[in-house]
Amino acid sequence: MDHDEPELVRQCLQGNQDACGSLVQEYAQMVGTVIWRVTGDHGGVEDLAQETFLRVFRGLGCFDARSKLSTWIYTIAHCVAIDHLRQVRLKPDTTMMAHTSNEGSGFSRTAVAPVCNPETAAAHEELDAIIREELQGLPEKYRLPLVYAVFDELDYQTIAAMLKVKPGTVKTLVFRGRQLLRARVEAVLDRRRERSHAT
Repeated sequence: MDHDEPELVRQCLQGNQDACGSLVQEYAQMVGTVIWRVTGDHGGVEDLAQETFLRVFRGLGCFDARSKLSTWIYTIAHCVAIDHLRQVRLKPDTTMMAHTSNEGSGFSRTAVAPVCNPETAAAHEELDAIIREELQGLPEKYRLPLVYAVFDELDYQTIAAMLKVKPGTVKTLVFRGRQLLRARVEAVLDRRRERSHAT
């Protein structure tokens, strides 16, 4: 939609309801995903998504057309989710990972491919479950960049804008997150092998 963004923004600013609806429809799914990644709360996604788009439309007049509209919107969604967590004084959760079996499969191939072999996992589904569980235990500074990059396939520039860091920092965090996750998964597999040998 990049080539239509200036016209879409112009029409939204003119009060065109169809254009506003198109903007929401185009970005609603990813906005919900960003909020879900941060909060882990299915129940609060809809309200926070509405708050996100309220902020989007309030600030649309200040949007810099040289930037990507999607990055700007996802950054607002991320900020809304973080603000929500601060207000309720909750630590970011990752309970949503328990419901992402398909994503887990993709992640195991991408992030910890060396672990995924018959000798270290009795079944692919079991390995996916281990990965999702260990992902929850990663420090937040590594988990979110890793999830945004691998699961949501956002580019480093977008993630950097969302997290208010440099793209190079995102790359480092994703790389370090992969290393930590791989180590955690390998440790679980090693413990299971030791128990198996003991019996």
